[in-house]
Amino acid sequence: MRTFNSKLGLRHIINCTLGTSLSIGAGLSFAEHAPHASGMEEIVITANKRTQNLNDVGLTVAVVSGDTFINQQINSLSDLAQTIPGLSYTNSANNTPIYTLRGVGFYETSIGSYPTVSVYSDEVPLSFPVLAAHTAYDLERVEVLKGPQGTLFGQNATGGAINYIAAKPTDEFSAGVNLSYGRFNEVIGEGFVSGPLSDTLKARLSSRVERADGWQVSNSRPNDANGEVKNYMGRLQLAFEPTDSTSFLLNVNGWKDKSETAAPQYIGLIPQNAILDSGVEAAPFSPLKERAADWTPGLPSADNRMWQASLRGDIDLTDSISLTSLTAYVDYKQTQGNEGDGLPTGDIDLLDNAGKIDSFSQELRLSNGSESALRWVLGANYENSNVDQTVHLDISNTSSNATLGFALGYPISQTIYSSFQEMTNYAFFGNVEYDVADTITLKGGVRYTDAKTNVDSCNMDPTGGANDTGPFFFDILLGGSFGSYETGQCFAVNLLDQPVGSVPIGAPGNYVDTLNEDNVSWRIGLDWNPHSDLLLYTNISKGYKAGSFPTVSAFEFNQYLPVTQESVLAYEGGFKASVFDRALQINGAVFYYDYTDKQLRSKQDGGPFGILDVLQNIPKSTIKGLELELVSRPVSGLIVSTTFAYLDTNIDEFTGINAGGVPADFSGTTVPFTPEYQVGANIDYEFPMTDTFDGFVGGSYTYNSDTVSVIGGDLNPATLADSAVGDASIFEINDYSLVDLRAGIQSVDGRWRVSVWGKNVFNEYYWNNVVAAFDTIGRYTNKPATYGASVTFKY
Repeated sequence: MRTFNSKLGLRHIINCTLGTSLSIGAGLSFAEHAPHASGMEEIVITANKRTQNLNDVGLTVAVVSGDTFINQQINSLSDLAQTIPGLSYTNSANNTPIYTLRGVGFYETSIGSYPTVSVYSDEVPLSFPVLAAHTAYDLERVEVLKGPQGTLFGQNATGGAINYIAAKPTDEFSAGVNLSYGRFNEVIGEGFVSGPLSDTLKARLSSRVERADGWQVSNSRPNDANGEVKNYMGRLQLAFEPTDSTSFLLNVNGWKDKSETAAPQYIGLIPQNAILDSGVEAAPFSPLKERAADWTPGLPSADNRMWQASLRGDIDLTDSISLTSLTAYVDYKQTQGNEGDGLPTGDIDLLDNAGKIDSFSQELRLSNGSESALRWVLGANYENSNVDQTVHLDISNTSSNATLGFALGYPISQTIYSSFQEMTNYAFFGNVEYDVADTITLKGGVRYTDAKTNVDSCNMDPTGGANDTGPFFFDILLGGSFGSYETGQCFAVNLLDQPVGSVPIGAPGNYVDTLNEDNVSWRIGLDWNPHSDLLLYTNISKGYKAGSFPTVSAFEFNQYLPVTQESVLAYEGGFKASVFDRALQINGAVFYYDYTDKQLRSKQDGGPFGILDVLQNIPKSTIKGLELELVSRPVSGLIVSTTFAYLDTNIDEFTGINAGGVPADFSGTTVPFTPEYQVGANIDYEFPMTDTFDGFVGGSYTYNSDTVSVIGGDLNPATLADSAVGDASIFEINDYSLVDLRAGIQSVDGRWRVSVWGKNVFNEYYWNNVVAAFDTIGRYTNKPATYGASVTFKY
């Protein structure tokens, strides 16, 4: 019987990650190396839907192994972003994770929005960012593909793709456990059991538990903490091979998140109306320290859960042609509260941010073997997703409440806004590689995608009060023309130039609309191998990301309008070189992106309601940059790696109101969340101590230059009354440097490992986002210095 390894990528090469752990926390395209003469062993990836040596793939792919996640304490999406050059992570105000890769990202807080950087688990799409929150455990590796994707993966993406590859069931019994204890009483336990159940059936059961005390400290209540962690994850895989030509992999996994959501630091006051709430007006700014924050007591919370089932089948139809089927269903439910303003009172808070995602996907593809000079993949995929989100918004301490209550007797205090969406997508794709000579390979791919989204959005008043939000619309704004407000009615007004559904011009109601789009994405390229240890490649690709509708608290229908699909035309050239008998690996790439209709969340003037959220397209922007990475093994046991990434981003054409409420022509400004420079370095040294165990030490360094959280972030709003940062740009994200250290001992046979570690050991104060939330501006900080010890055992 053949082993569970295949040219199609399902049967990944397991021992790729069972060698000596020489990981690169700086984010190089090497994550696990076993000694190979004086150099490093080849790394196997499946980025092209077939098993290949990383150095033979003419794409920019970063790889981080599962052992690296454990050894370097990579416990979150934010930690992963620190290991990949060109990748940035942002925590949104609604706790929706956002990735920006090589300057391509989409800052949108709705759970029902497709990302620019798509995420997969063993090639199965996790279509929306929230679904990938707790995927990183018991991994073989993670592959990050940079640049537009779509000709091979199940979702179009303009920025790139992240593929989490889980460790697979093994031919022989094995088990392992990793326990870690750190600052803030953080306890992390992860383990697996794997092995055969019969001659044709193997299984792997893995799980992870995370718990920690809160690390944020309330400015107004020194004994109150926020940020408690309670996460639970599990995965069961069954690998069934009834014949030598047929195999199936069933993966049932899920997680439960009962942690507390992040609270921002209150750093700026931007009154939207003449009269401020007395509590907001008197509130002091937060100290600019890593742990300082504030929140409404009892508000930051989560009770979210996700489960997924996927079935992969691989059937060899002939000696050279195989059929692959990927079927998946995911179910997600969200119930959480989000602190909006960083104050102990409710200027703007999300009392209940509830959501639900049901998503079904199916992919079928045919491919031939890797041995042929002409290698091809043909396939089709389908997705149907239903995404509902309902947010209970408390605005009882805003300047709108104070001003309208004083002037008109309508102290608006709360709303419930919602969107109910159905997305249906289907696509047909093909990819081909042809060796025109021993050293030259031509590549090409194309994909046709048809996307349809139906939406039903509403904003209503839940209180039933005679002088609250709904009555203000019906009595004052609409002058009583539509009678008295009844609790539960949708009060947003159709101020567009045509009826929407059953809602005529000038009337209130629910917004019902459909967005139909299609596109053709493609890629062409050439690989040249003038030497067995040198690859030169060039690619030109066109990628798309589907449009979407926002989930917003709208007062008029213009806020409900969707953004249309965006596209990127990308030019890239690069090289991969192994020199000095594989003692030194050098990779480099340069790229230029012509970005059309970039999607972003911005603002519009909402009159008495201040600046309110909308989605918009930026007509034109450009991105150019380069990446360089080196991994060397100067002596036995020592791995030294360095990375450098440079980005030059530019908004070529956009006039509007940015997410900070500043109206301007933003041509010539930079793209948000794109530091110009990212530098990383990593050292790992292993050395013998006795006949039975070795010692090891290691350290990682990461530097990110400054960037901004909004377009035109160097401009402060004219309405900024005061701030904690003086005359500085309030939406700036300062540069920062992080240092991680680790040391320990491990058995020679790899059975056990004991380590002590520190992350951000110099206690750098840094943040990843700055958000304007009605009358306030808040900053989302990252964790301070943490340290602890870990024990790993494998059987």
